[in-house]
Amino acid sequence: MMKRETVLVLQGGGALGAYECGAYKALEERGIIPDLVAGVSIGAVNAAIIAGSPRGKAASVLEAFWNEIAVADPLIPHEELSRSVAAWQIALFGVPKLFSPRWLTPSWPAFLPFTWWTWTSLYDPAPLKKTLEKYVNFELLAAREVRLILTAVNVKTGELEVFDSAEKRITADHILASGSFPPGLPWTVIDGKPYWDGGLVSNTPLGPVMERRAGVPMKIYLMHLFPKARPLPTNLPGVLARQKDILYSDKTECDLRSCELKNETLALVHELMAHVDPEAAERIRHGGRYQRLIEQGCHVEITRFAHEGEAFESESKDYDFSRGIIQGHIRHGYEQAHAILAQEAIADGS
Repeated sequence: MMKRETVLVLQGGGALGAYECGAYKALEERGIIPDLVAGVSIGAVNAAIIAGSPRGKAASVLEAFWNEIAVADPLIPHEELSRSVAAWQIALFGVPKLFSPRWLTPSWPAFLPFTWWTWTSLYDPAPLKKTLEKYVNFELLAAREVRLILTAVNVKTGELEVFDSAEKRITADHILASGSFPPGLPWTVIDGKPYWDGGLVSNTPLGPVMERRAGVPMKIYLMHLFPKARPLPTNLPGVLARQKDILYSDKTECDLRSCELKNETLALVHELMAHVDPEAAERIRHGGRYQRLIEQGCHVEITRFAHEGEAFESESKDYDFSRGIIQGHIRHGYEQAHAILAQEAIADGS
């Protein structure tokens, strides 16, 4: 019997990634430490910090990262107005520890003669690269104590590519590539190839995990940042927020249906093999096609944590990095994860 692996899968969602920080803190407090972490976009940043920290001590590093990147709240008592002002401030002036606007860089006068037509992005992610170097232990990543899987899309080919710490050394550029969401951020070039955010193809890197660990029993903790079901929006900001929910709630169900189909196929093959002549059956079992099919068996158990949204949401929810909002997301993830894990423990009788 193979040892069951503990796997953490983190979606992308910008500022909503703070929810993952809170949920992971709850996991760690209950002694649940991943053997493999997969992430895309902001989930790639969280995943790299977790995998690049000493086992069992990642939560404090992750929380320190989110506290550092958060920006001050506007001093406006009205909540909706405060969030609108915060969103505009971030759009205009960026987030100092994550990205800076191109129009505020030293070369900003180039904007005047309309050279902005040649831009391929609105912001510079150089601050994020510096922040990653502070919070991700790349030597520890290279030691592969916790396996890290990130995804990005090749801008030229449109193909999703996987960066796996078991296959190559992960650098800050690989993390940036997974989070290079256009047109906000520029593509990241690695080995001569330009990459954008992997969330453009799939915002849940569950498929690559199941492909690379096919046949391995896994307990997967899956974090969703965009709610699948929500009330009908009542205004334009709500419409734009709901559009993002639907765009990025993603292909998780498709991956799980594929898993079920593989298992049903294997069950049918085993049933048919029972009716095959023993000598022929033995020959088939030693064949390459049979072995490859058996290796695709899908043995997973999934626990989901889902950011359910808030009463007031606008399309800025994924780039509102104001301190109060970030702390709220962390608290929500922490409380919800503890509640889900407690229910799971009761169901398991532990």
